Amino acid sequence: MCAKKSDSVTFRIDEKYDKVLRKMADEQKISLNTLVNHIFGNYVETEVYLQKFGTLKLSTDSFRRILAELDDKTIVDIAIRAGSLEGREFILFKWKELNLQTVTSFIKLFFDVCGFGRCDLVADSSKVALSAHHDLKEKGSLYIKHFLESLIRTSLDKSCETTITEDSVTVEFQP
Repeated sequence: MCAKKSDSVTFRIDEKYDKVLRKMADEQKISLNTLVNHIFGNYVETEVYLQKFGTLKLSTDSFRRILAELDDKTIVDIAIRAGSLEGREFILFKWKELNLQTVTSFIKLFFDVCGFGRCDLVADSSKVALSAHHDLKEKGSLYIKHFLESLIRTSLDKSCETTITEDSVTVEFQP
């Protein structure tokens, strides 16, 4: 395995940020260098694209309260539009192509970075399986189910088998 190439860079930061970063690194039991590299990587690989795309940051509680006020049909309609249009558009914006790798990368970003929950995604030659746990309750499961099914159907031309509970969504499809 080839190690990633790195450069040595020197720059100055405010003392208050230095203290906070050192504390964070210590709490995570990683070096300051590793923490700062993660922060820079997240910014360059993700945050720049989210900002340019116009992504809105909203707390889980606020999103859950919005969903609670909507009827199921409206939630399904919004989720289908978001998955088939905005999801696809973001994938093309960031990765410039639609394929299994870019769609699964987007799904990981959707959960891990955008705050829709935690997910475990496993892909092999026979199936792709995604298990997601979230804090959005039943209407959140309904939204996530239709968002993911629409994204996968319109981006990969694949149908899904989906199971939902109050706090989880499991999706399987053939690659």
